[in-house]
Amino acid sequence: MPINLDWLLATDYTQPANFALITAILLSAIFLRYLLLAWGYHVLVYKKLGDAQPFRRLHQQIKQPQVKLEIWYSFLCSSIFALSSAVMLIAWQRGYTQIYSTITAWDWLLMPLSALAALFIHETYYYWLHRWMHHPRVLHRFHHIHHNSVFTSSFTSFSFHPAEAFLQAIFLPLLVLLLPMHVFVLVALLLIMSISAVINHAAVEVFPASFATSKLGKWFIGATHHEVHHLKFRCNYGLYFTFWDVWMRTEDAGFAKRFAAHAKPNS
Repeated sequence: MPINLDWLLATDYTQPANFALITAILLSAIFLRYLLLAWGYHVLVYKKLGDAQPFRRLHQQIKQPQVKLEIWYSFLCSSIFALSSAVMLIAWQRGYTQIYSTITAWDWLLMPLSALAALFIHETYYYWLHRWMHHPRVLHRFHHIHHNSVFTSSFTSFSFHPAEAFLQAIFLPLLVLLLPMHVFVLVALLLIMSISAVINHAAVEVFPASFATSKLGKWFIGATHHEVHHLKFRCNYGLYFTFWDVWMRTEDAGFAKRFAAHAKPNS
């Protein structure tokens, strides 16, 4: 079952005017997605549900000047992601990528496997990149911009120095050169990246107390896990999952106790 994407691939995006137009469209979509997710989660979850089961606010330190700066850096970050997306679109159009749009019977099996493979590769890439960015010389060159938000909010989720944004933005265009990926999986990954970033920075714990110790839940990163990273710097480097932190012994020793204190008791 093919999906007709001829309308998307028909234009020559290597022409300067077309490249500028598609980049502007992508920038608008990426930045608007960030604003809607960050603002919506902040208002609906942090403000309105912060004290309702099973939610609990981690702090009350969100300040307006910090949010304004985070939105500005998020716009810069969105611009870089828009450029990388435009380049990926050209590579797809020219046949350099492994992106495809046809769905066969096999694809119903391969699509979830490719999504899991992409998440594992991304987790691995980000964990080691993140540890490198915490080298003192690197931290003070650009990663400190993200860590200026010691007390995070959902608006912190895209707030990075342009150099760090570039290192994050190149991952997906490089991945699709090698890993076969259906366009639906690509869209799903982009949504997962955005939603998880908002949840992990939003300063409200949405999981019940049993989550961090359950067989499945203990492998997932949430707001409390990432809050510890912003407070202590030298631990909890993961993006989606905790397994690299566990394997490399970089997970904060007091995380479980902190999570239990922040999470609501199980109903």
